[in-house]
Amino acid sequence: MAKQETLQTVRGMDDVLPTGFSNPVYDSATWVEIKRRYAQWAELHGYRYIETPVVESTGLFRRTAGETSDIVSKEMYTFEDAGGRSLSLRPEGSASVCRALVQHGLAASGTGLKFYYTAPMFRAERPQRGRYRQHTQLGLEVFKETDPSADAEVIAVLYGFFRRLGLGQLTVHINSVGSPACRPAYRDILVAYLREHMGQLSEDSQRRVDVNPMRVLDSKDPRDQEIVAGAPVMIDHLDEECREHFDGVKAALGALGIPFVINPRLVRGLDYYTKTAFEVTCDSLDGAIKVIGGGGRYDGLVEQIGGPSTAAVGFGSGIERVILALESQNIRLAKPRSAHAAVLYFDEGAKLEAFALAARLRETGVETDFPYRSRGVSKQLQAAVKSGVRFALIVGGEEGERGEVVVKDLLNRTQEAVPKDRVLEMLQQS
Repeated sequence: MAKQETLQTVRGMDDVLPTGFSNPVYDSATWVEIKRRYAQWAELHGYRYIETPVVESTGLFRRTAGETSDIVSKEMYTFEDAGGRSLSLRPEGSASVCRALVQHGLAASGTGLKFYYTAPMFRAERPQRGRYRQHTQLGLEVFKETDPSADAEVIAVLYGFFRRLGLGQLTVHINSVGSPACRPAYRDILVAYLREHMGQLSEDSQRRVDVNPMRVLDSKDPRDQEIVAGAPVMIDHLDEECREHFDGVKAALGALGIPFVINPRLVRGLDYYTKTAFEVTCDSLDGAIKVIGGGGRYDGLVEQIGGPSTAAVGFGSGIERVILALESQNIRLAKPRSAHAAVLYFDEGAKLEAFALAARLRETGVETDFPYRSRGVSKQLQAAVKSGVRFALIVGGEEGERGEVVVKDLLNRTQEAVPKDRVLEMLQQS
């Protein structure tokens, strides 16, 4: 009988495991803590959670991300289902949220619709450090708000979240990519410039000159970057509306005390951006992975998928990049565990009583471990110490006969016998 193949994760997609299990690429405690803190931070700013399907109609992304974007032309996981429909794994979050907005009639309700999400995205690109075929995105979107302060708030949420994680060496880059009203004139100027250097451009950029010349500005090919350095920039060709909006964004960021630099060649990698585009870089990382989050305004996106004209602005940030940034600055996120306990027992006769005590503690909000096998109290205690609990509660023995529980404070290396009815109170006061 032939030996069965050992099944493993798909290249560019990783498991998230607790520390101590097979040296995981990502520690699940850090992963969960980032998501927890992000949800708390977003909700403090008035955002509400939204979740959309992993699989969407392929047409949604072709219509929104743009046929010439790398995502659509090279990177989508696309397949045909049993009914002959073309479906794709979601490569980015904004299009799906906009589709939900239209489908459920949310665009017709109120103003200031604000959503956040944490969701896996999929791109069939060459895996490398900080760039994976599946990544988990922290994102948020604001709809029906045209004021520049909405753009500034979105940037502030992203920058502020990174700062709350303890990250330093951050730079906020902003630009205006104009609007459909002023972009055509700039496009003609840019195309004329690029045609003068056509033979020096990469093959991808030569193809883009006619279909989407602004994407050439986003090229990472060294041949293109040399040409792009001398190219005309959109920020010098804004109309009055776009210039006033960009000035408003800068003023609002200044009011919030958020430092920024103007990067006139920042265009982002999707075709739907209008007016504001931004990125946050972390200088303790190298190369392309320095960008740990970014986004911008996309006022025409909802309309592109059949909804009413709706202003929108948002961002996306990959958890994987955030973890790389934390590691580069030796930052470890510790989950608060002031009352974390393990309930142990001297012998089998005290096991069920200990089991019940662990359940009561959990019901009152105390994070509690319980050893299912006795193995002797000393081995139970060794396991508790290794797991990092603060308190070890030992049930049974002579103290148990007196109606007490032995409480060991493993942090301060103290112990005392506490009446059973006072154990919870003691933990809560510690």
